[in-house]
Formats: sequence, C-alpha cells, structure tokens
Amino acid sequence: MLKNYKVVFTEKSHVEVWEAEIPKPAPGQVLIETMISQISTGTELTMLEANVDADSPWHQNIKFPNFPGYSNVGRIIQVGENVDESLLGKLVFSGVHHEKYGVIKAETVCPIPEGVDPEEAVYASIARITMGSIRIADIRLGDTVVVYGAGLIGQMLARFAKLAGAGHVFVADVSDHRLNMLPEQAGFHKVNTAKEDILNVLKTTGKKELARIVFESTSVPALIPKELLCLQKLGRMIITSSPKGKSTVDFDYVNRMGITIIGAHNGAVHTPVATPRDPWTTKADALHYFDLLSAGEVSVKHMNTHKEHYTKAPELYEMLMKDRTQALSVLLDWRD
Repeated sequence: MLKNYKVVFTEKSHVEVWEAEIPKPAPGQVLIETMISQISTGTELTMLEANVDADSPWHQNIKFPNFPGYSNVGRIIQVGENVDESLLGKLVFSGVHHEKYGVIKAETVCPIPEGVDPEEAVYASIARITMGSIRIADIRLGDTVVVYGAGLIGQMLARFAKLAGAGHVFVADVSDHRLNMLPEQAGFHKVNTAKEDILNVLKTTGKKELARIVFESTSVPALIPKELLCLQKLGRMIITSSPKGKSTVDFDYVNRMGITIIGAHNGAVHTPVATPRDPWTTKADALHYFDLLSAGEVSVKHMNTHKEHYTKAPELYEMLMKDRTQALSVLLDWRD
C-alpha cells in the first residue's frame, strides 16, 4: 500500500518527517508523485530558525507546524475533474512542498522537456525569481554589475546578468566554496569580502569603475548600506532577497547620487497574466529556463552539493543550521 510522507518544521529549529494521507486532487488539481525537491537554504532556513526582527513582515508567515518546500519535480499520477487527462504521466516542475505525494492546481505546473535533467529542472523556482530581477534591472551591454551573495539566487543572478549583456560581474560572499562555483570565464570576478574590500576591487579590476547595478541576495539588512556604496551615479540597486529586518540608509546620499532602489520580490515583478507587452509570468520564466538548459546556455548541476533520501531531511537541515557556507543546492530524493 502506498504511503505519503512530508517534511515538517514542528517547532523552531526542529524538523521531522511525518506519515500522512495521500491527498486526492480536487477539480482543477493534479496529484504529483515527487522525484526530487530542492531545499531553499534562504527562505526555508529563515522560517525554521525564525531569526527575524520582531516587526518584520516575515512574521506573517512564520508559524508551526510549517510545511516547507516550493521547488519540486515529479510525475502527474492523477488528475481531478476538468483537467486534461493527457497530463497523466508527464514529468513536471511545480510548487508542491517537500512531500512524497502532493496536489496543486493543474494550471501552475510546468512540463519538463525531454532530455532536461530533473536535478537541473528543480532549479526553476530560483531561476524565475532571478529572471524577474534581471528584467527589472534593465541591464545594458557592457554594464558592470555587483551581486551580493553567492548562494543559489546569487549564482543564478550572476549567470543571467552575463547572458543579459553585463560586461563584468562581481560576486561578493564570505565563502570561497560558494564563490568557486561561479563559471571560470572572462567577466566573472570572485570577491571574498572577509578578505578583500569590494570597493577597492571594483576600482582596480575590469573597467575600474563602480557598478551601474547591484543585486542584493543575502537577506542581511546590515550589508545594504555598504552595497549602496558600490553604485556609480544613477546606479540601480535591486533587492532580490527578502531582508530579515530593517536597514539604515542615508537617503541624502541616495538623492545626491541619483540612485534607484527597486524591490524585486517574485510576486511584484512577474505579471499574473501574460500580455503582448509583458508575457513574463512565473510559468513563462520557468519554461524559458528549461529552453536555456536544453540549448546548453545554462548549466547548474555542478552546484548540487548535497543529495540525500528524504528520510535524512532532519539531518540535512541540522547541517545547514550549523554551517551553510559549504552548501549550495541541497536536494531531497523521494525515489524508493
């Protein structure tokens, strides 16, 4: 008899795997049997550790028990009423949680093309988050760009910024392990801010100028004032992360430099309905990411630093809470 299992944050800093009922798809839904899911080492760890300011908007979502996960690759094994039965058996990406069997609206799933590796397809959530930020950044050919944070989002921001035409992409982090995951090609610059001053690096490398665009992907509020100093006049700061608290910003400096600060939360930068003027829904971006994988323009599998059977989920989260500097993409394998 088939059984369902799901990862649960039962209380702050505590993770369990629960046995649960296999859900039945309601009208308009599909039932997915999970193959691979990807842990968000940013969002999920914030939810698990609850290490945010007391008045942060994060508190609206932090509650226990919590059922984490939003990056899932699996097969559709059942469809509800009013769902095309041709979807049965399809390998798809979806926002199903970390669970063996999960239901979701059929209209939200993204079919994965033949030949695309499921362990690369599972990055689609990270890809569409970063694609939205890249578009709103309005990168121009030859721009100097700084990406703060070399986690999954920072890694994808750096790659897509180069695809969008950036000339020099500087990535700042305190982990050499994560920085060394960046492509070894001209135009990418690794800056370990525990060892180097990024402003000095900017002024002595590449075009020897400050950046036109800075992407914030660390979620660390205290870093934002320093990040602003990396911008040239009329520069643009894109807040791709969800900072865990408030930042002190010198708006007189922002004013005199003509700096634009743009909030780029996934829900803010993607249109809910495709139009000729703006076709880029979250689903459209996921499908475009699959096209990039198929064409060999993007490769991410080397960033899979950890993969364990889902029964080892508590140990994986424990490892991440102790030290996530040696981890990048962390996968749960749901295949028996």
